[in-house]
Amino acid sequence: MPDFRSLSRRVSVAAWLALFVLSLTATAWAQSPGGAIVFAGNQEPASIDPTLMSGNVNERQVAAQLFDTLVYIDQSQTVHPGLATSWIASDDKTVWTFDIASGVTFHNGDPLDAEAVAAQFEFVRTNEDRLGGTWSRVKSAIESVAVDGDRVVLTLTRPLPDLLIDLADPGFGISNIAYIESAGTAAGFEPIGSGPFKFGEWVTGSHITLVRNPDYAWGSATMFGTAGPAYLDELTFRFIPEAQTRLATLETGETDFIDLVPFADVQRMIDDTRFTITRFLLPGMPQMNYMNTRMTPTDDLRVRQAINHAVDKQTIVDVVYFGLVEPAYGPLSAAFPEYDPSLEAMYPFDPERAVELLEDAGWILEARSTVRTRNGETLSVTLVENQSWNDWVYVMQAFLQDVGFDARVLTTQGPSNTAAIASGEHALPSMGDVFASVTQMTRDWHSEGYGTFPSGHFWDEPELDEMLRTAESETDLERRTEMYVEIQRYIMENALMIPIFELYFYAGHSNDLSGFVVDGTGFYKYFAGAYLE
Repeated sequence: MPDFRSLSRRVSVAAWLALFVLSLTATAWAQSPGGAIVFAGNQEPASIDPTLMSGNVNERQVAAQLFDTLVYIDQSQTVHPGLATSWIASDDKTVWTFDIASGVTFHNGDPLDAEAVAAQFEFVRTNEDRLGGTWSRVKSAIESVAVDGDRVVLTLTRPLPDLLIDLADPGFGISNIAYIESAGTAAGFEPIGSGPFKFGEWVTGSHITLVRNPDYAWGSATMFGTAGPAYLDELTFRFIPEAQTRLATLETGETDFIDLVPFADVQRMIDDTRFTITRFLLPGMPQMNYMNTRMTPTDDLRVRQAINHAVDKQTIVDVVYFGLVEPAYGPLSAAFPEYDPSLEAMYPFDPERAVELLEDAGWILEARSTVRTRNGETLSVTLVENQSWNDWVYVMQAFLQDVGFDARVLTTQGPSNTAAIASGEHALPSMGDVFASVTQMTRDWHSEGYGTFPSGHFWDEPELDEMLRTAESETDLERRTEMYVEIQRYIMENALMIPIFELYFYAGHSNDLSGFVVDGTGFYKYFAGAYLE
């Protein structure tokens, strides 16, 4: 099997996540077709067609069951065939050739052949308004796409050594472009994919139900453990933002799998023999708050540095997350070999230093006042919370108030969160990202992302853009690591963010559920081979 680790993370799996122990040798009777499971997540998607959706993790989790990707990546960081049965790249990684599986069809019967794959890349290359946040990451790199029989030849404007890792993300599923052209954005609500499950229904505010695709015969056997139709008849995704309610559904049997087990209940659930609780350190960008550099007061470096010194991350870890996560110190998870540990000493918790920086910036605390002012203007910031993801914001709010900020919290969820971040109207939007390749830092930090999800810092200096583009195209691993160390230091020296904690993710499922597979990020689950014992 092709191994792409030489151009991706070369870190042992044990170093950053615990493996699910998944048996693919279960007895035939245990894997007999039938049954239905319910998966409970914390948020409702805004769209579930990869080409149209913003690309948040809740959308990608559902899309992973409906759409096939060209390749898949497992927890050992090995790349497996998907719609592409084989591939080859030029030495400079600017020309990629994919052999496309034969006999594949979309759920409506349209062929998913080399022409359909080429149509996907051409749509991405030529469209602006309708393109979502995931596929847009590679838009500027596509120079041309050509078809030669069952082969697709993709020519890039710059090297993308980690392209396979990008394409393994469920947000890079291959859409039915002809359907999108006719249906428009409505295709995101009644999607037509090619995966092991077909769209059933979407009841807004409640659930999305997927049904078994009986014609599925092109699955990635080495990834899923089966190439044929799913064993399950039905897979339902419920949206339950409230953590305790979500947990209760697992305990009462209403659901079979939940994401985001509440930290306060992790140990109790581990001790409950009915369930399996698994802990993952999700690679990517840690949980954090961007600093919006286009608005007062976070347009001032001294204020941004003060915010970093004012917040005690260890207290957040202990109080909000029961010591089950670790503080973060920069824009890249410690899971990556490119991680720069020197950042851990850059902004110690030091409220006195925060006060010095604020006063140096002209923000003065008048007698009998709790909020600083400058020339009649109050020191005001708004923290944007994505409900059920960013519980730290209220403790962070208190720390900022302690040094004289008028700190407020704006609670959003799903689409309203995406809109709030993209608007550029708030000083401290909360964020985090999940990705398997360090090159995907580009989508969080390059200026092309301004006004879209998930970018929220609005930094105007061109150096960062140049550093990101140069680093993602570098094929020499040692030099590339040096470049990403420089990028991390640049971001933190300019205080474009305040890192909060490394996202350790706790998922729980009934012990009756087996056979599902978790991808290389530790977040996305595939249910093509799942069954109920």
